[in-house]
Amino acid sequence: MRHAAETLQEAGLVVPNAVGVPKKVAPLYLSIRSCIGEKIATGALAEGAVIKEGPLDSVFGVSRAPVRRALQMLEKEDIIRPANGQGFVIGRCAEGANVTVPELRALFLDQSEPEVVREAAWESIFDSILLDVSNCLPFGTFRVSENVACDHFAIGRTALRDGLSKLQDQGFLQKSMRSHWTAGPLTARDVHEAFEIRRLLEPSAFVQSVVSIDKEAIRTMRKRVATALADPDASLPEEIESIENDLHRVLLDKAKNRRLLEAIDRNQFPFIVGRIFRRNFGLRPDQSALEDHAHILDQLLKGHIGVARTMLETHLEKAERNTLAKLRVLSVLPKPKTAPYLINVH
Repeated sequence: MRHAAETLQEAGLVVPNAVGVPKKVAPLYLSIRSCIGEKIATGALAEGAVIKEGPLDSVFGVSRAPVRRALQMLEKEDIIRPANGQGFVIGRCAEGANVTVPELRALFLDQSEPEVVREAAWESIFDSILLDVSNCLPFGTFRVSENVACDHFAIGRTALRDGLSKLQDQGFLQKSMRSHWTAGPLTARDVHEAFEIRRLLEPSAFVQSVVSIDKEAIRTMRKRVATALADPDASLPEEIESIENDLHRVLLDKAKNRRLLEAIDRNQFPFIVGRIFRRNFGLRPDQSALEDHAHILDQLLKGHIGVARTMLETHLEKAERNTLAKLRVLSVLPKPKTAPYLINVH
């Protein structure tokens, strides 16, 4: 087998020394650990007091899993210790009274204090799961272990399944005959079919939507592209993905036909391969693609929507060829490290 770097060079894909590092959303348990730890550090939760999962669940409005994980972290840090009965004792002093729900509410729900983010539990882990699943797709078939995933994210099974269902809606996961969540393999045919759908649908949504997009918003998008073009090597993976998101999602979002948008949203495969390269192998931004973005936005600013649409169609055709070339390169590269809850079945 040829060396991976040689294969990349032959494909015209230059990989710099710096490797893009995935950026994941902070789990809910870290926010809870921070809130409890702060109250202990300031003495608001006194040494010797006993705190329990149940009352904390109620006050934070979350399931037991993230509270349990937060308390385990504090125990490992030697900030709390197991009580003789249930719960945990703060510090090294003798075990005192339980901290009641009203007392906890007074501490944590004071409006002057920052609260734990109360977004839906699955939303707090969705970006992390999406990144993990995307990374493994071209490298085989993987099964999601719900038990390991719940432990990994410190989240309840219902919330986990909500997030997995969202990924299924977007085409990243499937349900097997035995009701297992599976991902991959991502094939050239998958990529071609997804691009074919996007070429048929995306330009129509684009034309419907851009008439309602404020030109100042388009100028902001154009500035992002100009910054990336000025110094591609300094552009972070997240910045390039934001530029792609501008063209392929934000500029479509005001289309009146919501079913059209849903169909487009279910075909996200075209963007997976580039994301894997940027975040795992440090691929520098595609200069030609950035120039396409710039030209399309320039035409919109001039009010030439028809010209912009034609340019978008051409851009999608070029993007498919580029993506298929990268997918072939991935076939000879070593697999990136996968998340512990993703089991390679074949």
